[in-house]
Amino acid sequence: MKISHLGPAGTYTEAAARLYSDVAELITYPTVPEVIQSVIADTSDVAVCAFENSIAGTVSIETIDLLLKTDFPLKICGEIVLKIQHGLIAKTGTTIESIRTVYSHPSALAQCHTTLAKILPNATQVALPSTTAAVEAATTNDASAAIAGAVAARQYNAQILLPDIGDEQQNATRFLVLAKQVTRPSGDDKTTLVFTTSDAEESGSLVKVLQLFAERKINLSRIESRPTRQQLGNYVFSIDIHGHEKDDDVGQALAEISKYTSWVNVLGSYPRWK
Repeated sequence: MKISHLGPAGTYTEAAARLYSDVAELITYPTVPEVIQSVIADTSDVAVCAFENSIAGTVSIETIDLLLKTDFPLKICGEIVLKIQHGLIAKTGTTIESIRTVYSHPSALAQCHTTLAKILPNATQVALPSTTAAVEAATTNDASAAIAGAVAARQYNAQILLPDIGDEQQNATRFLVLAKQVTRPSGDDKTTLVFTTSDAEESGSLVKVLQLFAERKINLSRIESRPTRQQLGNYVFSIDIHGHEKDDDVGQALAEISKYTSWVNVLGSYPRWK
């Protein structure tokens, strides 16, 4: 199996990909669209993409915007939930007192905001495309540090000054696994779908959609909206429900959803992460 993911090597996304399969060949790409395109072009079998964080919410706007496209050709076939532990990392010999610049991915900086304000209140924060790029910058610049994971620290032979500076201890990121194939029911599944309501001006149009699931006691675990980019006030909604689209109750709800939507796309049903 070949798994594509956002590079460079040493990121949390790589750790998630290895958690999904520790024997697969990993292929890195510089952007999320290229990661997904590799599966479409059959260069890789699946793509692993960061999706949401328990603290910062949506991690990759690129990922969700691609999923919301009406012609998105792939299916979500799995999910990975990775515990995130942000370390303060620098080149060997650096002291915390000497740090003047902190590099990291924007999400990591946000997830360590309060702690950074306490331990490095005067340090300049610089956002970079990945936590691995942050470690590379920190190890090539004086008086600087990075926020990243232990894998990236080992990759650059860097020193972990503090092992966990995250603002919250229960920090986890959810990654989606995208492929061309659909998955069969496992008995404990999740289904992700996106839709626009039939009339943005109609009172309760979104509620009517959600009631289809509530009436059948189908749990809704996530709801998110993004602008359609066509008109102010019009949104595409993305939801996660418990159950597989092949389950009777879920299938019944999906069969009726067209009454209240102008467009709907089931992005996939897949086993819930244990």
